[in-house]
Amino acid sequence: MKLKQLCCALPLMIIAGSAVAADVNQGYYASAKYLQNQQNAKEMNTSARPGVGQFVAGNEKAHQATAALALGYQWGNGWRTEGEYTFGQSAEFTSGSSTFATSYNHLQTDVQRLMFNLYRDIELGYNVSLYGTAGVGVSKIKAGGWQGVPSREYASSTQNNLTYSIGAGLSYAPIDRIAIDVGYRYVDMGKIESGYNTFVNARGLKDEQMKAHLVENQFTLGARYLF
Repeated sequence: MKLKQLCCALPLMIIAGSAVAADVNQGYYASAKYLQNQQNAKEMNTSARPGVGQFVAGNEKAHQATAALALGYQWGNGWRTEGEYTFGQSAEFTSGSSTFATSYNHLQTDVQRLMFNLYRDIELGYNVSLYGTAGVGVSKIKAGGWQGVPSREYASSTQNNLTYSIGAGLSYAPIDRIAIDVGYRYVDMGKIESGYNTFVNARGLKDEQMKAHLVENQFTLGARYLF
């Protein structure tokens, strides 16, 4: 629901902002951000685990705190562009089956992200601006884990996924050249999969693999300095 609302609101913000774009200085800036994330592993029922009955959902959410650094350019007409790197964050998700109720799959992920972000700032007055943002980039995701007990491991895999984000927030400039940003961002990192089982299963086959669709809800707090 939040994503649909943002997708509808962002174009309206951009159109409306053409008349009230923030009138700010032009130049390069650096930004540091604190990110409070809820990471969701969707579509875990697509995992390959033959002959074990029905899929049983486990823990499909993980909460993390991480940080990001960005370098960007403020164009002076209400637009900003930046490159952003998000530091690695680890998470673990679980799922099971109706046949082996206590033998859960533990999907373990580690994510780093590099994004190109576009911002539109709309001046509200009193040094406060509303902004909309959209981004595209690449997430480097390592996925692996285990089943039942840690010694029953899945092979790990590393993949580079096309990633997009959309969000909105507020900016406040307490003094010249410094701004504080608070906002929300939705990030879609695409589908991931582990390697196949390295342990011997009941069929004597390497035919089990964990899969998911990784998305993230972010609450962001950042500071920008304009050079």
